[in-house]
Amino acid sequence: MTQIRTNTESRQRQIVEAARKIIATRGMEALTVREIAREVGISDGDIYRHFASKKDILMLLIEDIEKTLLEAVERAATEKAGTLESLGNVLKAHLSYVEQRRGISLIVISETVRLADKNLRRRMFEVINRYLNAIEGLLARGVKSGQIRQDIDPGTAALTFFALVHATVTLWALSNSSYSLAKKNKLLWESYMAGLDKQPAAGKTQKTARNLKNANSNHRRLVSVVEG
Repeated sequence: MTQIRTNTESRQRQIVEAARKIIATRGMEALTVREIAREVGISDGDIYRHFASKKDILMLLIEDIEKTLLEAVERAATEKAGTLESLGNVLKAHLSYVEQRRGISLIVISETVRLADKNLRRRMFEVINRYLNAIEGLLARGVKSGQIRQDIDPGTAALTFFALVHATVTLWALSNSSYSLAKKNKLLWESYMAGLDKQPAAGKTQKTARNLKNANSNHRRLVSVVEG
């Protein structure tokens, strides 16, 4: 029985890896049972022994995103570091995760929305909420310890953090991954941190203005890349 379970799990991992490769190289439209079977080197029937439909494969991809991305986030958000350092590590880890996996998480989210399947949407909603809760917990810890401004709402700040990452990854994907996400990390982090950090109002205003100016310039360059 143990051997059968091991073989099943091994085959499912192969199928997930094949699905990721197909999505990364040819897009979601190329993700079919036949293409996955060809990539793994098995028959269509063998795929159906593990998954009844493409939606089942998407569900496993969502669970894979939950496991791998949230593990990366949890490693980055170590208790040994201060709140701001931990958040900076999370941002770096998330962007690195996306770049290494060629933006597959963004594609899976988009496909989940497009298919309008209740089970897929509910599962993805749970994954994103778990991510947001982890970020909110870090922010709440920072407010409590005095590392972050007391007037910051952790839930809203967590949602802003997620939106910042998602928008950055979307532009990167639309530019056909024409630049390194890792190189954007410093500017993104400085812009986000400017709204959290406890510093004199004048200094914060000047720093925020510089960050916004740089961000706007960077956005114009990205738009020109996408439209060009």
